[in-house]
Amino acid sequence: MSMTDDERLLTRHIKDLARRADNTGRSMFSCFLDERQLALCSAILDREGFSGYKTDGGYDGARRRVIIFPGYGESCPFTAVAYSYRQEDKPSHRDFLGTLMALDIKRETVGDILVGPSKTIVFVLNSVCPLAAGITKVGGVGVRVLFDFCEEDIPGEESVSLSGTVSSLRLDAVAAIALRLSREKTQELIRTKGITLNYLTVFDPGAAVSQGDVFSVRGYGRFKLSLAGGLSKKGRIFITVDKSV
Repeated sequence: MSMTDDERLLTRHIKDLARRADNTGRSMFSCFLDERQLALCSAILDREGFSGYKTDGGYDGARRRVIIFPGYGESCPFTAVAYSYRQEDKPSHRDFLGTLMALDIKRETVGDILVGPSKTIVFVLNSVCPLAAGITKVGGVGVRVLFDFCEEDIPGEESVSLSGTVSSLRLDAVAAIALRLSREKTQELIRTKGITLNYLTVFDPGAAVSQGDVFSVRGYGRFKLSLAGGLSKKGRIFITVDKSV
């Protein structure tokens, strides 16, 4: 598993948190981690026998999450801050992130930003919640801060489905359906630029893909192999790939 220097530092820090939680019995938690960081840290923790940890991002489908090592003194390390505004104003994800960064709030202290038509939910570590709660304008739009997050505030993720048949569940075959490229061009793309499969970059066109796996390609988007099953008359596998839009 190839890692950058920053990722090595991160995994060492996570292992240190796990050891401290084991030694003291106190609850420990990380900052918000993206999907690749979560995959790397979870793999390291599982490999080294650390158990009992959990991840949480505030709702079931959260992409940015904290790793929590339960213990005494445990409490939720983050808060959901809601910003309401007029529906016609339409501040963007970039507007919210830019406003937070302008306050010297580090990206790792911010979880998912869920932009809705008249309310946006931002998950932040408790350490920066007072700063986030003091925001009155986002992208030039006046906002009102609330603390009334509920599951109904989570916007549904939109996607389009792409279907086809493949000879096997190899990465190059599945990605060719998703990207609408030839098998040869897809293989070249994987070998030269890589594809992020389940949040880890791979360069092997023959890597195995399973139903439920997520992959992304720079410049093309994010995909999920939502269905793989059934055979055509020629023995090819029917698949459906969902592309996030």
